[in-house]
Amino acid sequence: MATAIELIEKFQQTFASQYGLTFFLTDEKGEMVTSVEGNNRLCMVMLEQEGLLEEIEGILKNNERISRSLIYEVGSGIHVMVSPVTDEQGATYYLWAGVLVEQDAEVQGYLKTAETIPVLHEADRKEWIDLIDRMAELASLCMRNEAHTPLAGFCMEKFRKYMQEHKDASAEMFSQVTGKDGEIDFMGIAEQTGEDTYTVTKIMGEEAEVLKGRKFLVGEGFLGRAALMEERSYWEDIGHDRRAKFFSPMHTRPKFLFIDVIKMADGSISVIFGGSLSKKKAGPSTRTIMQMASILVESSMMVEGLRHENTQQLSRLTSLVELSGLMASTPDPRRMVLILLDISINLVEGPFSLILIKDEKDGKGKLFTRGTYSGDVNQYVRSVMDRTGRLTRFPESTSSEPHIQVLPDGERVIECPLSYGSDLMGILSVGINDTKEIDMVEHIAFLQTLSIIGGVSLQLAGHKDICVAAEKTEALHLAVAEMDPAAYEQSKESAELAAVITTRLELPEKTARYIVRACQLSYYSPAFIRKMFPERDMGAIMEAGSAIAAHESVSETHPHSTAGYIYALCTAEDMETAENLRCIDSQVRETFLSLTKNTQISEVVFDLPGDRETDDRAAIADAVSSLDDLSPREREVLTLLSKGKNNQEIAETLYISSHTVKNHVTKIFHKLNVSDRVSAISKVYSYLHK
Repeated sequence: MATAIELIEKFQQTFASQYGLTFFLTDEKGEMVTSVEGNNRLCMVMLEQEGLLEEIEGILKNNERISRSLIYEVGSGIHVMVSPVTDEQGATYYLWAGVLVEQDAEVQGYLKTAETIPVLHEADRKEWIDLIDRMAELASLCMRNEAHTPLAGFCMEKFRKYMQEHKDASAEMFSQVTGKDGEIDFMGIAEQTGEDTYTVTKIMGEEAEVLKGRKFLVGEGFLGRAALMEERSYWEDIGHDRRAKFFSPMHTRPKFLFIDVIKMADGSISVIFGGSLSKKKAGPSTRTIMQMASILVESSMMVEGLRHENTQQLSRLTSLVELSGLMASTPDPRRMVLILLDISINLVEGPFSLILIKDEKDGKGKLFTRGTYSGDVNQYVRSVMDRTGRLTRFPESTSSEPHIQVLPDGERVIECPLSYGSDLMGILSVGINDTKEIDMVEHIAFLQTLSIIGGVSLQLAGHKDICVAAEKTEALHLAVAEMDPAAYEQSKESAELAAVITTRLELPEKTARYIVRACQLSYYSPAFIRKMFPERDMGAIMEAGSAIAAHESVSETHPHSTAGYIYALCTAEDMETAENLRCIDSQVRETFLSLTKNTQISEVVFDLPGDRETDDRAAIADAVSSLDDLSPREREVLTLLSKGKNNQEIAETLYISSHTVKNHVTKIFHKLNVSDRVSAISKVYSYLHK
């Protein structure tokens, strides 16, 4: 049988390994009660050489002040945590955890350069207090219950290993608690899966497996009540209580029920529950087991949440580093815009992203969109123009910070100025769905960094000397516009698609550049491109792509097989042709299909000095009349669509039903070869400004 002190030491080992702290328990005079557990080197140095125990004895002279968990500064920027622990007789002990160091504290003299210690940020103070609170509660439970329990025999080293190896430590804990020799027959956890909905995600117990996946609402039954009140509760002799109907799928309803709530890292609440199918009441030992299990499960889920958050942050930081390198290596503002659109919409997972920028060369504004913006895009553009003085100043009351903007139609966007110093380069706007507040803060922080990188890159691109190869590529590409305008437009679209695909696939910058240029020059023969660019790979990529397009055999080990496959996909005549190509790389194929089918890019160019002509119905009608294959009624519908009218407003204007309008819109999309309203309107603007 494990003693209370032995069990506390096991808990200390587990928590020490997960949080990088050193734990120990003292009596009210500062004498050690447990061994010192943990490998926080700075804490050990202070215990052995710097008189930390004497400092602790001094603190405990006023121990009546330590009625709750506290953080003490025992040195310059160096902190220890302490929490009171009481046993069954009411004697008080003190659990210590150390050390935490402020970010700018001078501690280098104690440590090797390779070592790290936990950092105390003011924003994280509550989380550290919560940690020592949970540890102290576990220690108190151990001190009050010397009897043998399943948890007393549970190896903490095994629990720690489960946590370190990313396995489900809470499931292991449940299996230990619901052993055959105990009084607890089942134990599970329900996690928040909606605003007011909870779902059982883990459950242990022979008869309780049927509850997995079962849902309940806040305030509904015993579990819903706990979620609403956010408090621990015990329920005895509940076999015939209607509030226990949640457990009706089980052969036997529980007689005794324990419920506890835990707060997750994302701010949501989870409900831990367990009970007995035979005993109507639970003794002190059983209640202690349930509480200990609840605390340990909360700790394991907290570690899992922190681990996930750290992984996500590392991924985002890595993406920013790669993005910075990519932006710095390319002088093409258009490609930069496409990268910003793609990164931002995928980060937020919103319905659309758009960028409004100013072309310094011709003074025109350009609007790039990805996804589907259901509102009046013209109205939003005018709003941005008014608030920024036609892209000459930052939006009023926002400075250069990203902010949430509520649009006239009620849709919300995160609006990020693209700036270089005090100069406004443009506006990046990303639509947001229902997003948790904690996610919103992270999105805004990431988008702020992204917009800074984008603004600086756009500024540098405007002044960077373009290399000879790039100039030659652009000259040959522009020559196509004179010889074959249709081929020029097709090669331009192919190059833009290739730019996004190569970015999404994170291909090396040099390879990506050659693929994009090969698509730009797809009008010419590979042999001609080889002569014009003997030291570049564009010709070889075009040859590989042409062979793939002709269904000739190209080995997947060919040095340009993947690049050629991207070239073949982007330059295919239509989607059917692209889909029928032999798959060289499944990731390339999936990326291509997701971009071409779900997130088409549209681009609109307009005059910044005055956009009244875009409000002129006659001008829009003239542009619509230039579109072939549309019936007179479809032209009327498209004209109103371009004015930002919704289906109901169009129906009322033309005195037809909304269903008829919907049919017309579908036919218009088909005839214009577009998938959404934004792309259709872009077609109109393209003709309007030609």
